[in-house]
Amino acid sequence: MTAPVIPLANQLDPIPRRPMGRMLRAARIIHPFPTLLNVAATAALACVAVRGVPAAGVLARMLVLMLCAQSAIGITNDYFDRDLDAVTKPWKPIAAGLVAPAAAAVAALVLTVASTAIALTLGLASFALVMLGLACGLAYDARLKRTVLSAVPYMVAIPTLPLWVWLTMGEWRDALWWLLPLGALTGFALHLANTLPDIDGDRAHGVSGLAHRLGARRSMYAGWASFGAALGLSALLAPFLAYDLRVYVPAAAVGAGCLAASIGLYLLRRDAAALQFGFGALGVGAAVLAAGWLGAVG
Repeated sequence: MTAPVIPLANQLDPIPRRPMGRMLRAARIIHPFPTLLNVAATAALACVAVRGVPAAGVLARMLVLMLCAQSAIGITNDYFDRDLDAVTKPWKPIAAGLVAPAAAAVAALVLTVASTAIALTLGLASFALVMLGLACGLAYDARLKRTVLSAVPYMVAIPTLPLWVWLTMGEWRDALWWLLPLGALTGFALHLANTLPDIDGDRAHGVSGLAHRLGARRSMYAGWASFGAALGLSALLAPFLAYDLRVYVPAAAVGAGCLAASIGLYLLRRDAAALQFGFGALGVGAAVLAAGWLGAVG
């Protein structure tokens, strides 16, 4: 049995007549929320890594790289989902006719090339890690989203971001290896939370990722449990890694609060809007928890 989900309105919003309105609607193809969240997370993590303000030139390249890479992933997602979106999300830029599929493909390619070129200026090890993250996103969009392995790109890419930042900043330390299980748990939770608002429409049109196979109820519980497990593991590591509790405790409290907000709003509303909020809340909670944990381990 799946959890009851009330779908969002499926009607197409009127396309703005003014050029600026059309451009703003078309810009949604880059998936602004996750894209800008990753850019902000990169900036915050870089500051945490160096305990201050990073060198302007390096930081600027990292932020532009992340903006290009995440935008390429967002556009690629809409390109491969364009037929599905025409039925389930007709307001999206390609489905609404605001962006031509060929133009989207070219934009994704240009942004991928730009990301690669910038990454080459940051050193080979940094290049390898950021390309791993980019490859995860593109592989998810093009193929893995529709398979039982749909969570794997999230589980690999989530810990890759802070590892890339620390390596690029020249601040690598052995404690960072713990990001692999912590990030995998968080990535699994974010994948399921991201899938839930669309699970019924996707499944009705042939998408069969991990969440679709688990069903809405089990996916919700598994996502909440995975995020909770990440919080629990981060707390259990405190005695062994000598956390600065002044940094860790507030970050963990925000992470726990975001998880509670995600669960609480769904229990109150039980609709797709609550599920979308839940994904956003867990995304913010994950970013704050990661920054706090990294700051706490010194």
